[in-house]
Amino acid sequence: MRNLTIRRGKSFVGCLAKLKIYVEDPASEELTISGTPCKKIGELKNGEEKTFSVDEQARRVFVIADKLSKDYCNESYQLPEGTEDVFLSGKNHFNPGTGNAFRFDNNDSEAVLADRKQNAKKGWIVLIAAVLLGALFGFLLTSGFISGQRSREKSFSSNGMTITLTAGFQETQIANYTVTYDSRNVAVFAMKEPFSLAEGFENNSLDQYADLLIQANGWSDVKKFTHDGLSGFEYDFTNPTTKLECHYTSYVYRSDDAFWVVQFATLKENADKFAEQIKKWARSVSFSGEAS
Repeated sequence: MRNLTIRRGKSFVGCLAKLKIYVEDPASEELTISGTPCKKIGELKNGEEKTFSVDEQARRVFVIADKLSKDYCNESYQLPEGTEDVFLSGKNHFNPGTGNAFRFDNNDSEAVLADRKQNAKKGWIVLIAAVLLGALFGFLLTSGFISGQRSREKSFSSNGMTITLTAGFQETQIANYTVTYDSRNVAVFAMKEPFSLAEGFENNSLDQYADLLIQANGWSDVKKFTHDGLSGFEYDFTNPTTKLECHYTSYVYRSDDAFWVVQFATLKENADKFAEQIKKWARSVSFSGEAS
């Protein structure tokens, strides 16, 4: 046997989720990832380093967020045959289409890059399907198949956060986000970052927290803003697979025990059209124990 040590770098993407570590095992029926039978060897929290025992055969190591998203939110590393211990490091990277998947450092072989591209296609299909489902729901609302109006206000609550959107939204599940909501034209991604993530984390201002998010995720061409007593930032993101240009408007909040970032995503061409509505939705955000 030999030691496999994996260090998960701290990142504000997917920080709440414990990553699951699997190793290739032809005799296992526990879980199949990308067509490879695997067994679980452990979990990793944000910023954690652990050592696992693996055999001396050539094996693929997989890191996933959960079983539901394993087919697109995964990363693999090919362990060579041998007796020497192996050290690996990496962290989660922002990309909604891959569920903000974990990526090993210096892991850029042709096979890995091909897998990532394929996973991204699957992930964006899942994400777009969720949006299309929201579009269908909105169509039914406006067509009279479902009573009420699509523009009717509707409040949603999850994990201590409440937001008032419209009846055209529905709650969905996207890997590594606390809660997400989809509609025909706008998607909402909310992520909770507990103060317990790091010593002194709660001492940051909202402006400093926004800077930490921007720096940790490597976002460029970011425009910070403050209006109506709310702070945040906005940026454009082009999907590397579909080439769709999206615009993200991100608001940062503080609750009693955590920072939150709530991102509103639209197609870039629709950003101005929904800007005022997004501001209204952002103002509606409240947290348990606070005035609504």
